[in-house]
Amino acid sequence: MMFYIALATLADDERSCAEDIFIKYEKRIYNIALRILKNHHDAEDTLDKVMINVIENIDKFLGQSRNIIEAQIVIYTRNEAINLYNKNARRSKREVPYTYLSDEGVNIDVDIVDETSYIEEIVISKEAIEIMDQYLHRLPVEYRDTIKLVYVCGYSNKEAAKILHVTPNAVALRLFKAKNKLINMVGGEFSERI
Repeated sequence: MMFYIALATLADDERSCAEDIFIKYEKRIYNIALRILKNHHDAEDTLDKVMINVIENIDKFLGQSRNIIEAQIVIYTRNEAINLYNKNARRSKREVPYTYLSDEGVNIDVDIVDETSYIEEIVISKEAIEIMDQYLHRLPVEYRDTIKLVYVCGYSNKEAAKILHVTPNAVALRLFKAKNKLINMVGGEFSERI
């Protein structure tokens, strides 16, 4: 795992924090990823990517409460797993069947990935995500976390409220205010989509 290599770059207190997170959340990260990806290898890859993300952003975890850390871990995990799921789905759409004749005279069927397809779609979707992410980062943290838990992670208002230690009504109010702030920032362009 790249996680263990990346640990070596941290100071002692940072390394201790990252190791504690790994010990406490390893199974949870893996299980969330497995539910989304339905593949053990991909779930393990997601676990590694999440822990590297934790190391790269270790300052966001130091001194935080268990609930904040747990919410961040869940958000990181779901984002990584969903990204990998979408990447795998795009790859399978781009595979082109190809048959070739081996040296022994046997026809061999293989799937070759057509790298030229969907490039425009990928570029456009990445740009849209980057633009929306810039707007999300302008929101107050409590709004941003609420949006990510409900819309990115798929939690219900009640589940998000439990993670954030607020009432479900507070979650609904935060979502309402966050949407309005986003609409004001983005303008009318996306107002019908939010």
